[in-house]
Amino acid sequence: MRRAQRDGEMVAVLMWGHGAAQGPSRGACVTFQLTMAAVFTVLLITAVAFAVQAFQPHPQPCAQCPFDWIGFRGKCYYFSEDESNWTSSQNNCSALGASLAVFDSAEDLSFTMRHKGSSPHWVGLSREGKEHPWEWVNRSPLSHLFQVQGDGLCAYLGDAGLSSSHCSARRNWVCTKPALQKPRKNFCIST
Repeated sequence: MRRAQRDGEMVAVLMWGHGAAQGPSRGACVTFQLTMAAVFTVLLITAVAFAVQAFQPHPQPCAQCPFDWIGFRGKCYYFSEDESNWTSSQNNCSALGASLAVFDSAEDLSFTMRHKGSSPHWVGLSREGKEHPWEWVNRSPLSHLFQVQGDGLCAYLGDAGLSSSHCSARRNWVCTKPALQKPRKNFCIST
């Protein structure tokens, strides 16, 4: 600290930087500077940590599906290796706590197309007669998003999308049921 005279008054001037404090007060200045640097560093690290946390995606729960089932968009899908007619296929799905596949979106259809392999698979779509509308096994009507080719009464998923045939034909089938939602502990596989 230095003293200076201004307009006839004695004024104390505190100087920081090179040559600032000399003598016994020099240690106090250095200690103050180090303390302020440490406080600033801690505040900066805390601010960066909060900013990083704010922009991290919050993990969604993993879809928990039984062994040999595939999870997608909150549903579990089972692709059979056996073949049955449409009614037996629905019964097989029911025995697994599921139903023949119901598609709520174009993404569901696309996912199933990618995973079904080369064999056609029965899905949960049927109608009472050629003049009747298509209806899913959950009783919801077929959306305008989907079109079914053919004159059959039961629908299956072929290489070109949804098609229909006689319900007595033997085909593989695909079942769906809601996935159990578990908190994320590890990584989820999304397809």
